Amino acid sequence: MFVLAAVVVLAAGLYFGQHSGSDFRIYSNDFNVYYFAAREILSGRDPYQYRLGLWTPYLYPPVLAELITPLALLPLPVAAFIWFVISAISIALAAHLASILSREVLAEHGQVRTEPVSTTPGRETVVGLVALIVVGRFVLDCFAMGQVNTIVTCLAVAHVYLYWKGRPRLSALALALAAGIKLTPAILIIYHLAKGRIRFAIASSLMLACVLGASFLVFGRGAISAVAAFRRQTIANGQGFDLGYSGNQSIRAAESRALSQPDEARTKPFDSASLAVSCILLLGGIVAARRRTVEVAAAAPIFCCMIMLSPLAWKAHFIALLLPAAFLAARALTPARGLSCRVATLALPATLGLFTLTSRFLIGLPAAEWADRHSLILLGALITYLAVLVF
Repeated sequence: MFVLAAVVVLAAGLYFGQHSGSDFRIYSNDFNVYYFAAREILSGRDPYQYRLGLWTPYLYPPVLAELITPLALLPLPVAAFIWFVISAISIALAAHLASILSREVLAEHGQVRTEPVSTTPGRETVVGLVALIVVGRFVLDCFAMGQVNTIVTCLAVAHVYLYWKGRPRLSALALALAAGIKLTPAILIIYHLAKGRIRFAIASSLMLACVLGASFLVFGRGAISAVAAFRRQTIANGQGFDLGYSGNQSIRAAESRALSQPDEARTKPFDSASLAVSCILLLGGIVAARRRTVEVAAAAPIFCCMIMLSPLAWKAHFIALLLPAAFLAARALTPARGLSCRVATLALPATLGLFTLTSRFLIGLPAAEWADRHSLILLGALITYLAVLVF
């Protein structure tokens, strides 16, 4: 099975690696942007001075570009192949760790066992596979676009897993790397504060600050200008992205489309309405985290918030729902038959349908654009969020 899996991954790598093209100066997918940014660092510049194209700037902190500088020394096709292999291993590992975390979800007669639980490997495998199937469309999108979301998801799930296994230092490091690459996983610090883990939350925050600070300080005198460029371009949306664009499935985007906001308002990362809804959803996640002792059940709503609360959430970003999907799959497979089991059993196919059947490869481009304009991907995430609250 391992040999077969290796052959499949290598063959898929040859296919998906071609999506990056052969000329790093021409945009083919998002890996070209990371590769170009890494080459900029190797040339002694920060990744924000020059961009691959007018609408394809490097939007992340420098951490990712710095980490992949070894790949930037290789020809683009070779680097893209290795990047795919890393991404494939990352998402497989994330599903495996999420299925292990699901061991705690063993309910009988409506009661949850908090002591160590032994489950059959077959059941854990099913949980991991179901979770992968639910977010499978987004996994394929990430592979095709060469995006970093698979790695960030793996680090975020590993963070929860490592803390659950009693390895807080490695857990904090995983969170610092995940949030250093992409800021949204930093919301897990709020999760730990809600659980009363004040010292761990402070330590994780300090480690994240060190990672981000070091990533900018390597530019020496240009560090301040790099920070200013990142803040202007990414945090304040100085690039001027239309956040109401149908491909953006965040709460902010759904509100912008529903209210038919003017062009000026559609570029603002937050406004009062979307901020109020985000606070309500985050409050629900905090309450669930405080009340639950099962780690995966407590973390699942926050993972949903990680995507929905971000002002810019492309469809491929919803791969982070892998952990909530694993939790729902485990809940649906438990022997008890309570409200939460029925909700999980109904939510999984509904979410799968909204995520998968809205693909343009299945229903065509016009219908897929209609689904995006009506925020059906966000609807699937909201169903997942509400389902994981019922436990």
